[in-house]
Amino acid sequence: MSSYRLQPATDRRWWWSLFGVTAVVLLLPAALLPLVPTRAVSSDVRLGMTGYSWSIPLDLSCSPGSDLLVEGWTCGSVSLQTMIVEGGADPDRTLRRMMRAASSGLAPTGAEILREGDARMLIDAPTASVGMSLEGSGEQEGLTMIAVLTGPGEQVVPLADLVWEKFTGQGLPEIVREAIVTPTFEGDGWIPIPFEPLEMTKVSV
Repeated sequence: MSSYRLQPATDRRWWWSLFGVTAVVLLLPAALLPLVPTRAVSSDVRLGMTGYSWSIPLDLSCSPGSDLLVEGWTCGSVSLQTMIVEGGADPDRTLRRMMRAASSGLAPTGAEILREGDARMLIDAPTASVGMSLEGSGEQEGLTMIAVLTGPGEQVVPLADLVWEKFTGQGLPEIVREAIVTPTFEGDGWIPIPFEPLEMTKVSV
């Protein structure tokens, strides 16, 4: 004759305890993540472009940009983009075109350009950008180095001054600093540089 044995009732508390412990182990790292300070990644800023031997280091460390097409950094609220262009016959036109590429906007064709030796500067109010270029010489003949700064004027000025000093050997004139911080808009949005361009002795960088 067949016999049957009654099974003891399952204690579900054990399963709930196991589930609770597993959930705590899995969720604890995510819960603690906001409390753990993150370490900001920064690197030394160098003007130039991968694939070229020409570069100009700046005494500055910022967060590297994420754009795969254009090298750049984020310095506080200011974006710095840098590139090298080959074969530009007209330095003024090259700077305008590269500013257009960096800002994805219309080239500021009416904006006045500040010229000092082989360096150029253009202030574009609609995109809150300052573009600077330097024509190469010697081994860098035929190359143009570009730097485009975008951000609040008062924060752009120190970086623009640093780049301009590397390009020309001297800092920005005070009147140009004021033009960046407090722009005077013309009809099409560009800023006239209230500074008589000076032809300076060429500075090797």
